[in-house]
Amino acid sequence: MVQCDAILLAGNCIVNESILTGESVPVTKIPLPDSPSKGTLFDIKVHGRHILFAGTTVIQTRNYADERVLAVVARTGFYTVKGELVRSILFPKPLKFKFTQDSFRFIFALSILAVVGLGVSIYLMVSRDVFVQNV
Repeated sequence: MVQCDAILLAGNCIVNESILTGESVPVTKIPLPDSPSKGTLFDIKVHGRHILFAGTTVIQTRNYADERVLAVVARTGFYTVKGELVRSILFPKPLKFKFTQDSFRFIFALSILAVVGLGVSIYLMVSRDVFVQNV
């Protein structure tokens, strides 16, 4: 199991990323190209096919021309993709439910309706000279 996010520099790897993605199909990782295009910075989302992610299992490695499979560590701990996943589970962002907001609006509207109804009832009772004892 890979313990860090590592950038594959030489050789190919077939990895099982099911712990991160839930996909049961193994993924082939290829090395980072020697000459990246000008003006492009390394981005994990763009260059994901060149990265061995933490928590994945290497199923098979392939090397060509007596060259060893080589990777360099990019991130460790909570800074890895797996660490971000764990951190999002442990410390979720607070959610504002629309249902809660709509419930408070509904209760407020019913309260206003009740006050208006009370006012109309009092007005009708006073205008018809109805006493509380007669109600």
